[in-house]
Amino acid sequence: MGETLEQRIAAIIAAAPMPKRRGVRKPLERFMEKVQILPSGCWRWAGKIHRSGYGLFSVGHARHTTAHRWLYQQLHGPLAAAVDLDHLCRNRWCVRPSHVEPVTRRENLLRGETLPAGNVRKTHCPQGHPYDEENTYEYRGARQCLACRRARDSARVR
Repeated sequence: MGETLEQRIAAIIAAAPMPKRRGVRKPLERFMEKVQILPSGCWRWAGKIHRSGYGLFSVGHARHTTAHRWLYQQLHGPLAAAVDLDHLCRNRWCVRPSHVEPVTRRENLLRGETLPAGNVRKTHCPQGHPYDEENTYEYRGARQCLACRRARDSARVR
């Protein structure tokens, strides 16, 4: 049977080298002190929050990094810069590693509530014609309805 997430975090804390100065805590210990475990299962970040809603964490004199990304990398290893962590729980402040999934930036944006994501999910034009292979063309990077274009063109000819 595999170890739990909590056991894995405890093992990483125990295996981390001790800081050289007295009174200095290990980064993962400092990190976990800023985590509030909620009944919903999310781990709320109680440390510094960026204006975008993501938790921020720094180690030493390093720049701040997103807290959820830092913890994920401590448990699973480095992530490529082009990889985003998608919050499956939809809570940006959640740092629980099982609540995030590594995906491409495009996939992360399309899963969210952004304008492009909403447009991709549309299956029909505003007049009800299907966006399918036979009835759809691209103009300036956007899907267009061929049936609506034909109707506009025929109205202009009359």
